Amino acid sequence: MENFDPLGIHTGDSIVVAPSQTLSDEDYQMLRTTAVNVIRHLGVVGECNIQYALNPHSREYCIIEVNARLSRSSALASKATGYPLAFVAAKLGLGIPLNEIRNSVTKETTACFEPSLDYIVVKIPRWDLKKFDRVSKNLSSAMKSVGEVMAIGRTFEETIQEAIRSVDTSFDGFCRNGYVAETKEAIEEELTKPTDLRLFAIANALHMGYTVEKIHALTAIDKWFLCKLRGLVETERTLSTFAADQPIPRDLLRYAKQQGFSDSGIAQFTNRNEMQVRNTRTGYCITPFVKQIDTVAAEFPAHTNYLYITYNASEHDVSFVDKGVMVLGSGVYRIGSSVEFDWCAVRAIRTLRDNKFKTIMVNYNPETVSTDYDEADRLYFSNITMERIMDIYEAESSAGVIISMGGQAPNNIAMGLHRNKVKIFGTSPENIDGAENRYKFSRMLDQIGIDQPQWRELTQYEDAESFCDEVGFPVLVRPSYVLSGAAMNVVSTVTDLKSYLQQAATMSRDHPVVISKFIEEAKEIDVDAVALDGKLIMHCVSEHVENAGVHSGDATLVQPPQDLDPVTVRKIGEATAAIGQALRVTGPYNIQFMAKNNEIKVIECNVRAARSFPFVSKVTGVDLIEMATKAMMGLPVTAYPNRGQRLSYVGVKVPQFSFSRLQGADPILGVEMASTGEVAAFGRDKYDAYLKAMVATGFHLPKRNILLSIGSYKEKVEMLESVRRLADAGFHLFGTPGTADFVQEHGITITTLEADKAREGYSLQEYLSSNKIDLYINLPSKNSFRRPASYVSNGYRSRRMAIDFSVPLITNVKCAKMFVEAMARFKEAKEKWEVDSVDYITSHRTTVLPGLVNIAASLPSAAADIETATQAAVSGGFTSLAFVADSAADVVKAKAAARGHAHADFVIAVSATDSNVKAAAALSSEAPMLYVSMDDSRITSVAAAAEHFKAWPQTSAIIARAAGSNLAALLLLAALGHRQIHVTDVRSAADLDLIELSRARGLNVTCDVSVFTLFADRLPATPALNADVSPLWSRLSAIDCFSVGVVPCEVAKAAGACVENSAALGYAVALPLLFTAVAEGRLASSDVIERLCSAPRRILGLPEQPETCVEIHEDREVRIPAGAIDARWFPALLSAPVRSAVHRVVMRGQTLLLDGNFFAPEAAPVGRDLGSVVRSVSAGPAPRAAAAGVDARALEAASAEAEAAVSEVESAAVGTADSSAAISSARPVSAHEKLAVSRPLQTSRLAEVLARHGGQNPFYMKHVLSVRQFTRDDLHLLFAVAQEMRTAVQRSG
Repeated sequence: MENFDPLGIHTGDSIVVAPSQTLSDEDYQMLRTTAVNVIRHLGVVGECNIQYALNPHSREYCIIEVNARLSRSSALASKATGYPLAFVAAKLGLGIPLNEIRNSVTKETTACFEPSLDYIVVKIPRWDLKKFDRVSKNLSSAMKSVGEVMAIGRTFEETIQEAIRSVDTSFDGFCRNGYVAETKEAIEEELTKPTDLRLFAIANALHMGYTVEKIHALTAIDKWFLCKLRGLVETERTLSTFAADQPIPRDLLRYAKQQGFSDSGIAQFTNRNEMQVRNTRTGYCITPFVKQIDTVAAEFPAHTNYLYITYNASEHDVSFVDKGVMVLGSGVYRIGSSVEFDWCAVRAIRTLRDNKFKTIMVNYNPETVSTDYDEADRLYFSNITMERIMDIYEAESSAGVIISMGGQAPNNIAMGLHRNKVKIFGTSPENIDGAENRYKFSRMLDQIGIDQPQWRELTQYEDAESFCDEVGFPVLVRPSYVLSGAAMNVVSTVTDLKSYLQQAATMSRDHPVVISKFIEEAKEIDVDAVALDGKLIMHCVSEHVENAGVHSGDATLVQPPQDLDPVTVRKIGEATAAIGQALRVTGPYNIQFMAKNNEIKVIECNVRAARSFPFVSKVTGVDLIEMATKAMMGLPVTAYPNRGQRLSYVGVKVPQFSFSRLQGADPILGVEMASTGEVAAFGRDKYDAYLKAMVATGFHLPKRNILLSIGSYKEKVEMLESVRRLADAGFHLFGTPGTADFVQEHGITITTLEADKAREGYSLQEYLSSNKIDLYINLPSKNSFRRPASYVSNGYRSRRMAIDFSVPLITNVKCAKMFVEAMARFKEAKEKWEVDSVDYITSHRTTVLPGLVNIAASLPSAAADIETATQAAVSGGFTSLAFVADSAADVVKAKAAARGHAHADFVIAVSATDSNVKAAAALSSEAPMLYVSMDDSRITSVAAAAEHFKAWPQTSAIIARAAGSNLAALLLLAALGHRQIHVTDVRSAADLDLIELSRARGLNVTCDVSVFTLFADRLPATPALNADVSPLWSRLSAIDCFSVGVVPCEVAKAAGACVENSAALGYAVALPLLFTAVAEGRLASSDVIERLCSAPRRILGLPEQPETCVEIHEDREVRIPAGAIDARWFPALLSAPVRSAVHRVVMRGQTLLLDGNFFAPEAAPVGRDLGSVVRSVSAGPAPRAAAAGVDARALEAASAEAEAAVSEVESAAVGTADSSAAISSARPVSAHEKLAVSRPLQTSRLAEVLARHGGQNPFYMKHVLSVRQFTRDDLHLLFAVAQEMRTAVQRSG
């Protein structure tokens, strides 16, 4: 690629032509060979960029720079050639050689083939320098452009003409113009000191008779380019000789079209209108041809949907059979139209393709995703004018056009397309005009009774003067059909009124200019909405931080609104629905309101997607563009899909400015947009999100020194408390004299800095230039005005210094207050951020679970094994474990080993044996659970179990492991002693039936089943497990908890698998197995939470873990690595993927695990011994009825076993005083007789209060340290409980 402009202008600000047109083959090969040698020497892998300076009169060249990365021109080169540089570079980085990468254009050749073009590409930058006063418009080595366009054609003339028209719809191409005065001084000034108008100066110079040699001498632009441009001027002169009543010769018209002249340009030269020229052209059968991008210049056939339009051809490269839906893109990036609109266009295309529509994308911006040729079924790289859209529409026989996704440019041609019978999907162009035309829209609002500021349509200057006399200043001047507030101004004096009206009239020549009363101190609100046939189906309200007077594109946006009164929000919703109904909107629309004292007024309405649509879609999780596209295409769409959902986070959008690149620009905000981009961040509250967003713009948070300069007295008073917050937070404050005096009067320490005649060491300029200031808050007296006073004030000078010396600057009082509060809170949080779940969105569904509990964990013997086992538990999402110690001595030893080595919280149960009744009971305060196992040699008789039941404290839990008659005996012992019992590791349906029978008869019995018992059909054959798992799944309602248990150890032992630490087995795959069952429809996520967290904590009396959660990617497919420890005993995991992966584990506010790795491996383990804080257990809940489908014969058999067990207990008790005492207080009970809990149940309305608030107690086991710990609903609950307790005391004493 070669630059049209000579060396000295930044390549981003230069016109670029590809392939190079002025290099000889010798020069080309010399530079190519040099490039290859340099890159080989540097060892670059992937994409690289080299910039050369070449003397056109010799073979002397220099390498300016080498960038071993993708550069700004990479997107241009990729779009220009069809060779996807980033795609190929990524493959090379992965070690895939070029000869194995397929060319996606030819689909036959490999990426080894160098691009060879049979067309020409021209890139022209887009500048918006006219938006800024005092900014030099001269082009130099510092880039100033905000976007770029690319045009494709067969000749340089055709292509540069199209590129010029693409930069701005007001440009007709390379022709005589009024942008540069036709005087010798103006022309030569522009040619020798280039600005953004240089190309127009060349056109006027050629019209004035300047020769190619003269222009070359002034500009150093290659004569080849200038000769081509001179040919365009000659054609323009020839066309201008034809009067309106003279027919244009066919050959001349064809030649003009081949040179790239537009119908509108030709119409201007020949004094006709555009449609006359179009009709003449089509009457001559002069129509454009559609050609394919071909990277190998027809050496191989091209199979691509990447198309361009040219008159320099004789046939089409493609056939037209799809009748696709056309989506018009956003065109060039500019202030006010950036990647937001490209996102909207891409989402519309993807929604159409998902619903089987053929799609056609029209756009001309090489920086966009929409111009990736694999996004749509067909991509036309062409400008968005009525002529070009009509050409494509007629050639493709398109089903219709979507114009509402590309911003203002497509809206501007809506009426023209409508008059030419083009099918427009969505809102009718007449209704679009009803919103865009300021006069029509204001009149409609009056008709439907929606309030708006006082307004008047202007036809002459005297009308504006009389209106200002009537309503008073300030007033707002607004042209129609403009983007980013172009030529919109707040006027405060009669002097400024005339000049601002002239600007607005120039910007909006064909549409009315409206003047309205500007309301000061009002809050501005944005509403993004979707409607179907005028009925509102989705709307999102976002509030501005700044007051009205700052353009919405420059404003800080908060979603959902945090400070709006509910009455205001309701009124806004009603007004949005009414306007949508009046305009019969189908598709997206955006309304801006201002609110003051709960009264709302409409500012404007855009019947199209707005720049805030991507932001609100990402914050709410509802794709508004998808909804709008479905509404426009008549597809089924659900209204308000997020109804009833409450966001647990706040999104804040902050503008990104480029004042540092615009020397002289005053960095204050007004009604005309100035930002060049935006960032957004999520946070737990608006302050958290705002601070993150500010940091994302490159804003450096202050550490020590803050400078204050507050102009008006009103804002000084408003900022006073914020200034006090800064002082209290430890910042050293500096102020300009007026501000410092005011602050000192209110008892706040501040140092005065002076701009003029400052004392030595107290100069404001010195502090700013030497970077002694960390933050400058400068609030000008007239902050609401877009343009400052014409003289250079101290305030302007200091703001400019802050920008030039990279001192963070805030110039709006509302933003300043919000930033100060955010900084104060940040310092209170010890200036620390952790990546939170609100900070990211994944391609997988992220589910947040509470910390999980393994109610039956294997206890390792050594401290090192405890550390390994608890690390495995945390990796699997388990933050609390219940271990079993074999003896009283082992309890002491285990606690000592776990202390300082356990990564998860733990509680230890003491195991009951025939001989440790007293020893176990004595440890109940340290080991608050008794583990009674009758399936091994620990307890050999029911009598021994009865001894333990008698000695063990009534308020401490008993965990039993038994089956069959042993289980029946233990259940009967629990019933006789009126105590709660938990049965662990249930493996058979018969045992579940027995548990269900006990529940039906009033016994408080709970049970758990190992996750792996439920999936025994996938495990290697093991004697203790039944491969038929259907009976357990069918009785899922009878299972209270899931556990990891000892099944993994048993399977590993049976399979002969060699494992270093059996206590670490199973944790990594427990959750994935359960969420595989969720994906299969056998479980719900709530079942997992209940059985792995809520129920175990309730049953064992474990305290809640504050600020503890487990984030999982629920629908992510995971394959267990072959080297994983669990693959040794569970080989089926290697062949079949499972669902869900643990992404992050947070424990007590500290991130322990992130993406499978411990967040801070060197940090000390944080596990705590819960033995002393376990809550007392009781007889528990009311009895549950036996589950339906329980086998009656099984129940009878279990009952018989239970009676036999009781008899055994009674006979064993004869002659044993302690045993006799254990059961003497209770008469013998038949297993068929209902067992009732003797504890009286007291009625209370507190349960009802809790039930009304979701049945959860958010205060349980929590220290109340700050009100921010709890939601508003939580506090309502607290006060409701307090009121109920007070009432109960009054009633009962």
